[in-house]
Amino acid sequence: MSKLEECILGDLVEFQRGYDLPKSKFVEGKYPVQSSNGILGYHNEYKVEGPGITIGRSGTVGNPHLIRENFFPHNTSLFVKEFKGNDIEYIYYLLQYLDLGNQKSGSGVPTMNRNHLHPIKIRAYRDKTCQQRTIKILSLIDKKIQINNQINQELEAMAKTLYDYWFVQFDFPDQNGKPYKSSGGKMVYHPELKCEIPEGWGVENLFDIADVQYGYPFSTDYFNSIGEGVPVIRIRDILGNDITNYSTEEVEDKYKINVGDVLIGMDGNFHMNYWIKENCYLNQRVVKVNSDKLPNMVLKYQIEPFIKLREKSVSRTTVGHLSDKDLKAINVILPKEKNLSPIVERFESILKNIIINQQQNQELTQLRDWLLPMLMNGQVKV
Repeated sequence: MSKLEECILGDLVEFQRGYDLPKSKFVEGKYPVQSSNGILGYHNEYKVEGPGITIGRSGTVGNPHLIRENFFPHNTSLFVKEFKGNDIEYIYYLLQYLDLGNQKSGSGVPTMNRNHLHPIKIRAYRDKTCQQRTIKILSLIDKKIQINNQINQELEAMAKTLYDYWFVQFDFPDQNGKPYKSSGGKMVYHPELKCEIPEGWGVENLFDIADVQYGYPFSTDYFNSIGEGVPVIRIRDILGNDITNYSTEEVEDKYKINVGDVLIGMDGNFHMNYWIKENCYLNQRVVKVNSDKLPNMVLKYQIEPFIKLREKSVSRTTVGHLSDKDLKAINVILPKEKNLSPIVERFESILKNIIINQQQNQELTQLRDWLLPMLMNGQVKV
């Protein structure tokens, strides 16, 4: 097997700055415009044939992105103009390992210059077969993560279709197995919702049908990132289901979150998500909702329009805040028990599978990140 060779980054790849393309000049198309943070939008023209690699040039710098389709590299990024015969995926993982964000220059907004990158001294495999063998396990892990994400997208779409069919169109199966509303099922006007709902269905305040729990005001004096104490869920953790802070402060169990609870951030963007980790505790300005009268997926779908409407009503120049008053203004449709019971198990099964896939992805990500440096520096050979 080939050995690691000392060389400079410019021996393996040549970077080039992306192209200017103001938002106002976007023309709707199928080609992703790749910025420093990822896909900025889509355009009708591409500049680089995929697969290719970009890294952030200004703002968020150094993070590599692997794009498998033709794309338009934005001027906030650098793209690899020439791979010089090297394996593209190997270069992608090598750039992750090199942590190029440390090479940023300038004051104020951080920037990255290709002339700073090309002379960087590195140790790398130069034989393409060896490169492919080295990153095979990393590539397989990432492909499995991608498959899990695709499965979850399909599961979420399935659940949303089911929800719309039952709770928006009200075409759940009637006593004869026919779509309720479309088959002439009786509807009654509800003044609070300003719409018709099936006869016998109710409308309840969120606080009457759900456990609504606000977070504990943890003191930052007791925070640490080394795992001491209890895991603390902050607003920034909601979407990624990832914990970065722990607290040694004593806290009541009522602030503990169960897997599958719906969490909502109450400042900035009002993020919503299902929580997937055990034994974590809510920080202040994060609220949990959980119901034994509705599946949590149905509860989330019902709450979401109110949260998004509140988010839109906040001025762009100020930080949005979700208040207790806002939440207490939310009303939820509650079906008859006989109507709901046939579908509860289906929603619970979908959410269970989504959470299992997310948990597996976190484990796979940790494994990949653990293997990456050892494979790149030659500690482990495949």
